[in-house]
Amino acid sequence: MAKPDPHEVMTAALILRGKVVNVDRLNQNPIENATVLVQELVDKYVSKIVGGSGSAGFFVKTGNIEVPNMINLAKALSVSNHVLEQIGNAKVETVWQTGKQWASEISKYNPDTGTIKNYNSSDVIVKIKTFGKNEAVHYWGLSLKKRGIKEADPTLLNKPLMGRVGFLKQRISASEVSKIEKAKDTFFRNALNIKTGGQYKGKPVNKMTEKNVMDYIEEIFHYERTEKNQMLTAKSGTKYQQNPNIYFKAMHDAFMKFNNDKNFFEEFFDLIFKINMDAYIKDSAFHFSLITGVGDYVKDQLVVEPADEKEGRLISEIFRTMFKDPDVSNFILKKATKPNSSRELLHAWEEGATAAKLFYEMVIGTPKNGVSIVDLEVRYKGKLTNEPQFQVFINKVRKNSFATYYKKIAKTKSLGKKRWE
Repeated sequence: MAKPDPHEVMTAALILRGKVVNVDRLNQNPIENATVLVQELVDKYVSKIVGGSGSAGFFVKTGNIEVPNMINLAKALSVSNHVLEQIGNAKVETVWQTGKQWASEISKYNPDTGTIKNYNSSDVIVKIKTFGKNEAVHYWGLSLKKRGIKEADPTLLNKPLMGRVGFLKQRISASEVSKIEKAKDTFFRNALNIKTGGQYKGKPVNKMTEKNVMDYIEEIFHYERTEKNQMLTAKSGTKYQQNPNIYFKAMHDAFMKFNNDKNFFEEFFDLIFKINMDAYIKDSAFHFSLITGVGDYVKDQLVVEPADEKEGRLISEIFRTMFKDPDVSNFILKKATKPNSSRELLHAWEEGATAAKLFYEMVIGTPKNGVSIVDLEVRYKGKLTNEPQFQVFINKVRKNSFATYYKKIAKTKSLGKKRWE
């Protein structure tokens, strides 16, 4: 069982504390000052987070002593300082962590859309009371991500492509599902035959059940990372080169049928960005943001960079405009190229592939001037007995990237502190 990630609850506790932390002052004696701060969170605030998962991971062992988890603290401070600066003089009344359950007061903000049971992807929800001429109560849902200062952006989505709850399986025909599943069995059965010479644990490979094949494939290749990659990519010069990855090719063929499918694009981006949030939650008191905390602990100093916030209402407005604009007639799903290059990345079955992945780019607009919204990868995460997963990244570096486009629009349309008015 995976250990709990302290980022959400540490961020929630810092927000509940209600004071922007001066990082320069903290860094005058970082370990000692951080110890005082983190212990204060544990003693006074963690227990007040409704639905909170506790303070596991707030401290880590270094030798024989426990010290604050400085890396997670830096990322949590990035988010909490941004949130508290946006809130200003308003009062933080309650903070919920929504991982386990949605409390009755906020359950109305997590609608069942029929397509997505738990639609609202907020990890933390903050109840805020403003004063003066705009006195009101607001609820701010935060979908939290984190990254180190030199790390790539985190994925926006980890979701199986196939399998019982697979994103693709629910959107293609039964015959296409059958074709993919047959390709999977054929590919891995051939690989097991190649590896074992046709027999394993006294059983002929060709007479094994599909489950046996996958269990034995995982058993054999789990600790053989180099050979596993050779097998999944049919690497030239190896014994697997005559067994191309027809499983990934079958998934690719099914997925590419959604090229220029406007409805698919809207559904997919709603899954990632919650672009229909205001249509499902008809309450101006609720606000939603995607927020990435950026920080690290380098050379005995906390490095806390500004959080990267994408405002839910602005994202919705941007996508509504794109989907309704009659001039935006192209919804392009295509093979991804290397960033700032015209060289295409190689899918797992293609000769010369070095990664057991599928690579895609999703673009809205004309082929030359469209906005490159996201890059997608499909790959195994963990065991081969698991289903391959989508990983989705906001495009930042390509020409006309969504990150650049959002930043340009946000200069004039970002609500910022005006969201409380």
